[in-house]
Amino acid sequence: MKKIVLLLFVLAVLAITLSCSKSEASDPQINAEQVSTEEENMEEAALEDSPSAFLELCYATSVNMPENQFGPENVFDNDPNTSWVTMPGAAPGEGLFFSFEKPIDIDAISIKTLPGSSDIQEIAYFQLYINGLETPIHRAVEETIPVNTMVKSIFVRIGGTRILSSEEYPPRDGISYTGSLPVGISKITILVANEDGDEVPLRVLPIGKSSGSIQASSSLDPIEAYNPDFLFDSRSDFGWADGNTEITGAGENLSFIFDQTQRIEKIKIWNGYHRSQTHFDQNERAAAISFGVEGGDAPVYRLADTMEPQVITLDTPLEGRSFAMDILEIYEGVTYKDLVISELRFFNGEEWFVLDSFDRETRKRDLLEWAQNTYAEAFIDKQVYASYYDDGYYTQSFILRSNGSFILWKNGDADDGKVTIMYADGNWQIIDDNTVRIFGRLHRIGRYSQDSYNPYAGVQPNQEPDLDRITIFTDVLQFDSSRISSDRGMFEDFVF
Repeated sequence: MKKIVLLLFVLAVLAITLSCSKSEASDPQINAEQVSTEEENMEEAALEDSPSAFLELCYATSVNMPENQFGPENVFDNDPNTSWVTMPGAAPGEGLFFSFEKPIDIDAISIKTLPGSSDIQEIAYFQLYINGLETPIHRAVEETIPVNTMVKSIFVRIGGTRILSSEEYPPRDGISYTGSLPVGISKITILVANEDGDEVPLRVLPIGKSSGSIQASSSLDPIEAYNPDFLFDSRSDFGWADGNTEITGAGENLSFIFDQTQRIEKIKIWNGYHRSQTHFDQNERAAAISFGVEGGDAPVYRLADTMEPQVITLDTPLEGRSFAMDILEIYEGVTYKDLVISELRFFNGEEWFVLDSFDRETRKRDLLEWAQNTYAEAFIDKQVYASYYDDGYYTQSFILRSNGSFILWKNGDADDGKVTIMYADGNWQIIDDNTVRIFGRLHRIGRYSQDSYNPYAGVQPNQEPDLDRITIFTDVLQFDSSRISSDRGMFEDFVF
């Protein structure tokens, strides 16, 4: 009997010991989940207590589809499952731009790029443009980059991709990146000092989006370049222009129809054409507008004749689904009778928001469908690069994007010491299956030190008039299966 009791006691102790061992073995997994949750909660709580700043503009030069899934605002949402992603095959020369309402004293910035996978090509290096000024090349590893200055705008420009262990630098002649995968950035962290002097992440308040549609009384031809949905694309160098070229823009109007009821307390407006000072001066600007609920009273608001964004506080907050803006008076343009407004924002008391009509994505799909049936399929959304010697060493690059924009760079060091730096950017339209027209601003810079300037960087540095010339231009490009040529000789042929 004693032996049985002793045996039962030993078995009981052994069972308790095994039970405790199993519990201890499984506890780390439970605790790890708890710790992970606690860390996330602590990070979110810390972010809530951090300094905050509204984004004023935020866009990417290339965005994959569907755009509401891969947009640039994803880099600020603290969600590891969302990212900004480019169109397939788009990498070198593309980038992400954002600016703040007011300059922010930034200590450092951290950029986390997407790792290589079967769906994503890894970024090898990128460059930052802080307030329009170029910084050194940074390898695409998540690192903290010192800034230590007041910052109004930042442009992150992709330099090249990583294929196996090699980096594409400098670019090769032809298509710089021949892959079919996109690239992307998952997170951007901006570090600032709080009231106690501690370095903390800045809480970036994004631009909200509300679905709906936009109607304009008229739009300038080609509609691809002056569509009213450019009012909400965060690119102040694109905008809506009225379509009556022979008469003043006074009397034109815009209607904003939201899918859900909205509250509007303020409007922010980028008056005139912000592609350049030349564009601003040569086209009409709004001098007085009315704004109200469609069919209701619409108070009159006066606008200054300036390229600075202007905030209008409405006489009475409005609520509704349809709103109307009428152009009552204009400032005359030196050359054209086209009225232009570059950007619009609405404020509901908590956030600035835009109307998202999804028209841009429809136009992109139409352009891609056209490209698939032409030779343009080989180079659309890709950087084409060329280097050559002609009384000096020259390089040039060109990107024709499916979102209807383009950019052309041309740099050179002549044997006589003279330097050529030129870029052109703007819109393009289809002429036929082998021809497109590009039009926009042509910018010539006369100093080598100014080569660091980038047109997407947000701030144009002051230049001497004889060294910095911006003109409005148009050109026709011809292409076939391996070549792109300029009718006006803006560049040497690209061969790919």
